[in-house]
Parts: sequence; structure tokens; C-alpha cells
Amino acid sequence: MMLCNDVLLLMMVPKDRIASITYLAHDAVEALLPGADTGVAVNHGTAEEILLQKPDLILAGTDSAPMARKLAKAVGARVVEVEAAHSFADIRRIVRQVGEAVGEPGRAHVLLAEMDGNLAWLASHQPARPLRVVAWSGSQAVPGRGTLTNEIIAASGADNIAARLLDNRYGSFGLEALLAAWPDAILQGETRWSGPSLQDAQSMHPLIERYWHGRRIAYPDAAYACGLPQSADAAIALRNLYRELPAGRLRW
Repeated sequence: MMLCNDVLLLMMVPKDRIASITYLAHDAVEALLPGADTGVAVNHGTAEEILLQKPDLILAGTDSAPMARKLAKAVGARVVEVEAAHSFADIRRIVRQVGEAVGEPGRAHVLLAEMDGNLAWLASHQPARPLRVVAWSGSQAVPGRGTLTNEIIAASGADNIAARLLDNRYGSFGLEALLAAWPDAILQGETRWSGPSLQDAQSMHPLIERYWHGRRIAYPDAAYACGLPQSADAAIALRNLYRELPAGRLRW
């Protein structure tokens, strides 16, 4: 009943063990696990669907937990509430939690071993001079301390300037603050589900185009919203894109 849980579930168990996944999961699955949801039934979170599908276990997010508990009583299912991930430590906890819930602790171990191997490689190949970056798409809020986006940026070897803000998690960051901070590159979230790329991500203020042309990295928003083992892959993808940025410090 939650996109992030369902992507993880598809990595854990064969399709014939899955009663249904949320209809919202398809785009994410197509990007991360192409074809993995083919033939898997979907649900829209309705009582009628759950009553017909009669699952033994319902994986719910924090927001969907109240409804899930009501539905579980009707079909005799067990409910496992999975919180959102804001760090790689959270991802480890969640993957183990879901692995235990579905009877696949070994599979959870394999997924985490691959993730931790990627993180170890990144840590052992730190850049001599970390880039100063910020995830900024023209809005006032930017992800700082306590967000998965910040964890991915840190793992990639860059310095997230929004992590220094006093605000918790998402701080205010207008155009003036961006110009004052003067990052080496701007990460811009998009709704598409392809990999990160160097491109003119979206229409921005003329000053952004003037000073950060060729220094904007587009990344899929949703890929940074779900705490999955692939979050380490996202950090590696960013590291590779840093090498394509123009050499030298950004100058006026």
C-alpha cells in the first residue's frame, strides 16, 4: 500500500507471493527494476480490493497504517508498519524489517551487502576537494540535515551546503541565499524516472543560467524519496557526473 515498500517487496519475493502492490509503484519499478511488476495485481488502497485479494500480510507506511489496520481485521492479515528512511542506517533497518516480515532475511542480507559494498567503495575513493552543491529547484525549501537526499550527497563525496542551515531537514533557501552560498553545482529534482544527467533541467532564473550553465545536475525526485539499497547507486551516479562538470572553481 506504499510505493517504497512495494519496490522493496519486489526485490525480496517472487511475484506469485505478492497479492498486489499500489498502482503508484509502476513508474518507480520501471526505472529501478524494469518488468519486475509485470503480471502483479495492483491496488488503490480500497477495502473492496483487499477483501478480494485476502493477503496474509499488509506492508503499510506511516500514513496508510490506520486504514491498513482496519482492513487487516477484516481479512485476518498481519500489518507491518514501515517508516520512511532518512539515512542509510534507516535503509538497513527497513530492509531487515521487511526481510524478516516476508521470511527472507537472507535476501535482505544480500541486498544490504551490495549497498554497503558500494558505500565502502565511495568512502575509499573520496575526491581531493569535495564539491559544494545544493539540491535546489527554485523553491524555498532545500533538503538539509536529516534527509535521505543529504545522505546521498554526502556519500557521493560532495558537501551539501544546505546541511549547514539551522532549520531541521528542509530549510528556506531563496535565490539570494543561493547566490551568497555560491555552490559549485546545483542539483535539480525532476519528476521523470530516468537516471541523473547533466542538462538544462528546467526553466530557471536567468542568473542560474548565466552562472551555473553546464553545472546543473538533474536527478529524479522519487529516486531520492525512497530509502532503498539503490540509494548507494544514486550516490555513485552523482560521483560520476561530478567528473563531467567544467574544471575549476565557479567564478563571477
